Amino acid sequence: MYLGWFDDDRKKTTHNKIEEAFERYVSKFGGPPTYCLCNVADAIDYEGLEVKAVQYVRPNHFWIGSAEAGELAA
Repeated sequence: MYLGWFDDDRKKTTHNKIEEAFERYVSKFGGPPTYCLCNVADAIDYEGLEVKAVQYVRPNHFWIGSAEAGELAA
């Protein structure tokens, strides 16, 4: 399951945007996400979360989700 997150605030860092998405995912679904799909331009290292850069996610959009092993979208 994914939580779509959009944030184009130029004053925030990508880390802060992912952090806010992470927190919203936890509050909505009751558990932590395991990965984040994002645009290549937004890819960063984020402790505790696998961040995967993909071309089909637009800049400033973050798809936060969790999956069983082997289910991560390509």
